[in-house]
Amino acid sequence: MEIIKDSKESIMESLDAIANDLIKNKALIINDAIYSIIDLEIYYWHHLHPDNYTNDHIRPIGEFELHRYGVDLSLGNQDEVDFGGILIRGLFDIKKYSYCPKSECVITKSDVVRTIYNNICIGHNRFELIDYKTPWTNVFQSVRINLSDDSNKEKYKKSPYKYLAKDKELYLKYPKKEKIFTDSNLSKEEKNNFIGYNLIK
Repeated sequence: MEIIKDSKESIMESLDAIANDLIKNKALIINDAIYSIIDLEIYYWHHLHPDNYTNDHIRPIGEFELHRYGVDLSLGNQDEVDFGGILIRGLFDIKKYSYCPKSECVITKSDVVRTIYNNICIGHNRFELIDYKTPWTNVFQSVRINLSDDSNKEKYKKSPYKYLAKDKELYLKYPKKEKIFTDSNLSKEEKNNFIGYNLIK
């Protein structure tokens, strides 16, 4: 999860590469369960990329944290020069997919923490991110959801730092899907195809 900090553009390209890799090539192992990440939001602060929606922290890169907003994967903190995290907003149950349609294997943000806790047992637990070729070959972007209105943060409010697996079947019952698709980088035809009807915008 290397971030090249030569410029704002190199930072954005690095964040894009990290998000694509997590969705396409990684899986979350929790004991006997295995999940791919299908929806994530990136928050990252650096003086060349001052995204003030990012919460400061002191966790090393790659560490997970469960908190009141959900589950984060840390992008590190280098002596407060830069810091950030990746909020996991959607998971896909890989094992369940062997006997259920895709839409029934989706775990949305409200259930992500509960799903993790339900897979943890007393004693030793395996909780790690592994290399894994997921079912997702393409990713699309949208804006992050539920950001506060703050004049000190407005510059990054519409930044396309929400990344999702590009597969229509995943979003049949997905919460806030109209907003996600309306504000996404999908073409008008793709948006209408994903949502099932014409979006007004």
